[in-house]
Amino acid sequence: MARGGGPARTRPTRSAERPPRQIFPIAVKYGAASGLILVAFVLWVGTTSKNLALQSTARQVNSNGNELVLLVSSMITPFWRDDAISVADQALAQEQLSGQLQQFIETPGRHSVLDILVLDQTGRNLIANARGGSRLGIRLGKNIESAALEGSKVRVRSGTLSDGSTQSPVRSFENDLPDGAGSVQLFLSALAIEQLEKSLAAETEVQVWSVILLGIPFVLVVGFLLTRPIRRLREDMTLVARGDLQHQSSVSTTDELGALASSFNRMTRFLAEAREQELHAQAVARDLSIATRIQNALLPEHLPEISGIEMARYYKPAREVGGDYYDVIALPGGRAGIVVADVSGKGLAGSLVMTMTRSLVRMAARTQPDAASILEEVNASLSRDMTEGMFVTLAWAEFDDERGQVRIARAGHNPPLLLRGSGRVEQFQPSGISLGMDPGPVFSQSLEVSHVDLAPGDSLILYTDGIVEAMNHDGVEYGLERFAQVLQNLTEAAPEEVVEGVITDLAQHVGGAEASDDITLVVARRELDHE
Repeated sequence: MARGGGPARTRPTRSAERPPRQIFPIAVKYGAASGLILVAFVLWVGTTSKNLALQSTARQVNSNGNELVLLVSSMITPFWRDDAISVADQALAQEQLSGQLQQFIETPGRHSVLDILVLDQTGRNLIANARGGSRLGIRLGKNIESAALEGSKVRVRSGTLSDGSTQSPVRSFENDLPDGAGSVQLFLSALAIEQLEKSLAAETEVQVWSVILLGIPFVLVVGFLLTRPIRRLREDMTLVARGDLQHQSSVSTTDELGALASSFNRMTRFLAEAREQELHAQAVARDLSIATRIQNALLPEHLPEISGIEMARYYKPAREVGGDYYDVIALPGGRAGIVVADVSGKGLAGSLVMTMTRSLVRMAARTQPDAASILEEVNASLSRDMTEGMFVTLAWAEFDDERGQVRIARAGHNPPLLLRGSGRVEQFQPSGISLGMDPGPVFSQSLEVSHVDLAPGDSLILYTDGIVEAMNHDGVEYGLERFAQVLQNLTEAAPEEVVEGVITDLAQHVGGAEASDDITLVVARRELDHE
């Protein structure tokens, strides 16, 4: 008993593991982050302002250079192309033109014009320049796209002027003379752009240091005040970590910390929900295990021997449990039926539909006389019990060795292919809608059966859309055209070799891309020595 006769209060036992020592409190991190944001913002504003100012100055320089080079171009008469002028007169004209150019750049207000060159039509021979024949040491660089020159044919390039140990920026403005007589190249000093850039960079640096020296200490003080509720919330979390899932936080601020405390108070309920989700996941895992066992029981472990027919198959589910199935059924009169189907559902539900479909097909195959009757009976049964939204696509091939025929029916499935011994690939598309979509009349009216003669060496290929719709990393499908081409290259191959060749080529196309659908392939060939 405690003093005063009241019940003694029990304190939660301290954990043997101490909480980690705080090296950088959250207030410091908050201050540092806020300071960095402030600095980044000032840098962004300074950089943006600098870029805008530089762009404006550059546009002004470009506009000035454009006007000047066009003005000079209008002053020039291409005398060097006049064959009637003597050499002496041409020399005199060149000297006069150089004088005009020199006078042009010495005009007040044009101190930024460094030089003007007049070149002939080849662009290599100098006709005249404003510097009296001596070129400046200018090295040009890349072309410049300028909005100020829209609609103008003047070409603008940036460059540098070397004067001993110093270099200064220049811009070249080049304009073609009429009729391809030559070109005029005017060089302007771009020193104003460089000076403006340095000035704005210095201003930005001053602003950044002001934020660092004045703004960050203020942010740190505010951070310690704002993080007081966080420290209280940390104490609440410590209690819950020790097992008190009924504890509720007392932080009630109307900001993000209050929302965080509210989320913390819901944490215990989330733990219970997480436990329920874990149980659900275990149930799903059990369903997948059951579905896997069902599927393994449905698919034939070994293909039965059918007189006159050689067979091979390949099956690979895209997930733990696939939606494809195949079967080979011995029929009365020496006939054999091969079925390949694709169930729309996955998991346990898809496995149950697959089981039901397989059983219905096997029963109908033993009681019905032809392919159409088999599929009609299967569809009638599936339509009664199929869950809404689910369906089954199916291809049926019935081999009659005595007649050398195969009867093909299709319920919304991929069209079967026939690889002739001659190397020709034929596609059969008898009409038919998917099983389970209509209870009877529409299905029966749409269903067709193709009768195909099967010569020795001919192979029938049944498959699912997991082959033709398989995509590589670029989203390109394998496609029916490539599938048929591979089959043509395997005309004389045995069924096992055909399967291996198709799957190998499919793997090369897909590469490492994840499969989005199951892959099923069945190849049945009439024996070569069987008549």
